[in-house]
Amino acid sequence: MRKNKNNKSTTGPLAMLAAFWLAALLPFVPVAASAEPVDAAWLARINQALKAIPPLSGRFQQKLPNGGHAEGVYAMDWPDRLRFAYDVGGESIVTVKGKFVAVQETPGGEPNWFPVALTPLSVLRRAIAEGIDAPMVTNLSIRTDNYSITLEDPSGDLPGQAELFFTRQGDRLYAWRLTDVQNLVTLVRLSEIIVHEKLANSRFDIIEDDPDDE
Repeated sequence: MRKNKNNKSTTGPLAMLAAFWLAALLPFVPVAASAEPVDAAWLARINQALKAIPPLSGRFQQKLPNGGHAEGVYAMDWPDRLRFAYDVGGESIVTVKGKFVAVQETPGGEPNWFPVALTPLSVLRRAIAEGIDAPMVTNLSIRTDNYSITLEDPSGDLPGQAELFFTRQGDRLYAWRLTDVQNLVTLVRLSEIIVHEKLANSRFDIIEDDPDDE
């Protein structure tokens, strides 16, 4: 099994997916948004919403830093399992398993492995797995129907920035915007959301032997 666990240079659509695949196509216009300092009540509310995320599946829409758009189907069992299968572009598949992201150009194809820690996804994963601490918050914007919280690692150990979008009604996480260290932005929006009691591990199989994801 070959693992890409460094900054090896790649080109083309696969490289774009590997570096920036997690982001959201946000169709709403943030009208009358107001930036507010995060307080204990809001932080507790958001952490509870993240902790309560059930296993999900559905469709996604994505906007890439180069202005391109993509869409497909996803399965999500945070914080350790996530799979995005694209409708076009060779049906590329991106799978998060533990500490690694696997990118396949075709279903069943040889995966390229990337450490989650080298992507802005690490900030999002930490927020869901461990909860958000006040020092991680750089902005909180409250809107009529939704709100968003912007996070980064205050220590600088985890790269990039993550902005999470929630509905005001039900506090449902439905989109996120990831910014890498070069200020390149990827956007992802979830739709046709189906809630599951449990998702089978087979939904996240990659065919080849997986790296140690403990």
